[in-house]
Amino acid sequence: MSMRNYRKGLVFFVVLLLASAGYVSAGEQEIQEKLNKEVKVELKDVTIAEALDKIGEEAGVEIELSDEAKWKLPAGVATRISVLLEGSLSEGLSEMLNSFFMRYAVGDEKITIYPQQVLERIIGRPNTRQLELLKKIYCAQFSVSGSPTQEAVLKLIKSELGDVVFSSYDMPEKFEKILKSLVGIKTSTTLTFAVLLDQYCDETGLTWYISEMKFPTEIPQIKVVKEEEFCEARLDQIVDFSFHNEIARSVIEKLGGMAGVGIIVNRNELSWLEQRISVDMQNTSIRQALINFVNTMDGVINFSLDAESIYIQGPKHPDKITRPRPSQTRPTTRRPEVKSGEYVGKISIPMEGGKYFLEFMLREGDLSEDLKALRDEKIEDILGKARTEKEGDSEKSGSDD
Repeated sequence: MSMRNYRKGLVFFVVLLLASAGYVSAGEQEIQEKLNKEVKVELKDVTIAEALDKIGEEAGVEIELSDEAKWKLPAGVATRISVLLEGSLSEGLSEMLNSFFMRYAVGDEKITIYPQQVLERIIGRPNTRQLELLKKIYCAQFSVSGSPTQEAVLKLIKSELGDVVFSSYDMPEKFEKILKSLVGIKTSTTLTFAVLLDQYCDETGLTWYISEMKFPTEIPQIKVVKEEEFCEARLDQIVDFSFHNEIARSVIEKLGGMAGVGIIVNRNELSWLEQRISVDMQNTSIRQALINFVNTMDGVINFSLDAESIYIQGPKHPDKITRPRPSQTRPTTRRPEVKSGEYVGKISIPMEGGKYFLEFMLREGDLSEDLKALRDEKIEDILGKARTEKEGDSEKSGSDD
């Protein structure tokens, strides 16, 4: 969806209730009933993770943060809040989440927290000042009448938004013209700055966002750019993330979700991206993380920013994909019994000089016969050393007696 279409369809402070027309599972129905129940929860200076655990315990339902929500909270799961919930759980939970531009979704077994789409307007992990500015842009209403001048517009911006910088110097002039046109329709009008910004972008074919703040004392900046530049900025966000024993395809999808960009995957081999891996990355842009990850998985990645999409194809060498093989018993060594599906090892690949590692979990069927033989030799070697040490300890104990 383009940002222009998204703006036209934006509904602020969405409460996502899935009990609309259509099929609703028994689990969803049960959670919906709990959402309608009256609750009273008062918490002071706790983390949002602790708050959701307490609220969930009180309501008898599991509430968890999605990876996207953790990324778009000021301090992730450690974000601290004070909250008083009185009334229905749905209303109280929505009010609590709205302050962070979050929403909840009802599943079969639990409630999951996601960012509202409007949070894409903030590049990087949002801080308190950015969230306050975003709230003022969408919520602060002001009235205009008569024939506003540029000075009046600037004064209005200062009084309503506080200290803020616009990347386009002609914006006050453009705002003046927009306001005059709006007032020309009526004797006076009441609107928000989001309406003003969106109208400006519709007329110029641009979009806007709040830029990343690298220093606490930095003044927030509203940038007006082409949509391709907005995509670039989202992909260049610096992130820290960790995925443990995750399906490779899911890692790619979550990285795309953090950037707010669609992922299109074409496979040359059906099992590609279905293996489980563990990966930790720190201080890396989403773009570079995707490039490194896809290259490591023997794939190709292309960024089509005009269409706000990422195209991934692979593997480049489908004939080299390791497929499960039936296990065979070697007569020389007794292998430890391994249950079907259990992991028996992992491969760690250092990236960027050891800055982080990609880890691939291995099942018994993933091992070649050579690797199985090497493993058996190592096990026999370790067991042999252990037996020798034990016999030595026994002889020493006997001589001491």
